[in-house]
Amino acid sequence: MNVLTRNYFRILREGAFGERQPIEPMSSFKWHQLRERAHEDNVESYLPGSEEPHKGLRGLSEYKKGRRHKNIEKAEYHAIDTSIHSLDFLELIASNVHQTIAGRTRIDGIIEIGHFLRTKGDKVDFIKIEQWLHKLGIYNIAQLHASILVELFGFTPDEVPFIHRTSHKAVRLATDTHKLTLAFLPYYPAATLHSMFYRLHKSITQIEE
Repeated sequence: MNVLTRNYFRILREGAFGERQPIEPMSSFKWHQLRERAHEDNVESYLPGSEEPHKGLRGLSEYKKGRRHKNIEKAEYHAIDTSIHSLDFLELIASNVHQTIAGRTRIDGIIEIGHFLRTKGDKVDFIKIEQWLHKLGIYNIAQLHASILVELFGFTPDEVPFIHRTSHKAVRLATDTHKLTLAFLPYYPAATLHSMFYRLHKSITQIEE
């Protein structure tokens, strides 16, 4: 990572989770670029001295639950040990996965996953979460998102118990293009191809419009 990217995630780690991080010197031009990126990622409110109010997770509501997701919810509502917090967490993860497949990994969404884990994680049934992620076919991308929390935001593996290993490729997903690209194809073939076809279909639709 270059100095701008290192500082960017250190500042977000401090602003979002209150963990003070060392900041490296940068030129005024790079600081301007950092602020521009924060604006693009909807995380301006986490910058030091910012008076920008937190705007919520704009755009994550684009996620529409499919049949499998709805079936999971229906079964859970009728379960003896119903866990509403687990369903809420599943929807948050699925919304973020949808954004990545659509072509952009949402840093504000990843931070929101981290907030949920640290404030409500003790109320989540992670055995169910892991099973549901596999049923929805989104476990691998959810693992990448959780790895971003570990690799860039200082979370410990114990804080993200629904995955069994972290991936250094998460750093590339978060810091380079924000997209699942051909570089991820050998490791996450289904997700990568789904992402590519989704963006192709979206582009064609926009041209037709």
